[in-house]
Amino acid sequence: MFRFDRLRTSRRARRGRPGCLSLAVSALILLMLAGTAAGAGENTASEPSRTIAMVGAGNMGQALGTLWAAAGYHVIFATRHPDELDDVVAAAGHGAEAMAVGAAVERADIVTLAVPYAAEPSIAEAHGEAMAGKVLVNVDNAFAHRDGEIAAEAEAVGEAVYSARLFEGTRFIRAFNLKGAASFPSPDAVEAADFEIPWTTNDESVRPIAEALIEATGGTPVYEGGLDNAREY
Repeated sequence: MFRFDRLRTSRRARRGRPGCLSLAVSALILLMLAGTAAGAGENTASEPSRTIAMVGAGNMGQALGTLWAAAGYHVIFATRHPDELDDVVAAAGHGAEAMAVGAAVERADIVTLAVPYAAEPSIAEAHGEAMAGKVLVNVDNAFAHRDGEIAAEAEAVGEAVYSARLFEGTRFIRAFNLKGAASFPSPDAVEAADFEIPWTTNDESVRPIAEALIEATGGTPVYEGGLDNAREY
């Protein structure tokens, strides 16, 4: 939430010609207001974005996107066919939108991948450059019966490490993949929720962002260190 300092002024009775005094006071007030406006602009510019590109609008994408929208994030559901997401957007509410993946990634500072694991290489090839420097939350799990050979490749080094290599240059977070979509609370039950979300990253600077995202779903963040520690999940 943006915070703006309140301008407080005190007035003192001064002697002198009324016209000169009025001009002097007016000039002083204008200067103070200009300084306050400039400061507010600086504060606004320094605030982190709260726009999330939710790449994937399946069960997991909808569960997380709906909770984050209710928590005050601007959620953009992103698929190859955004025109088919009217019901998803309506269910999420709170200003949620639907866009093509490229447009959503461009708009957001936080990108969440909630897609079949086998889709990650093609997404990285098409949008990896645009994701560089952005926070990337990866919730995907690799399954051999669904994802094929890439599942074995990812298992050999750890799914989190494998994905992070695909999306090199992102501020990568591994989280949420141990919890099924249906087990997340509804937005009105978040305050009463009681569950833990283990998560890992190689970038300590993302810790406040990751913890805020987890808490917005009703979870308690459990930081487990670097991505190598996520080999089991």
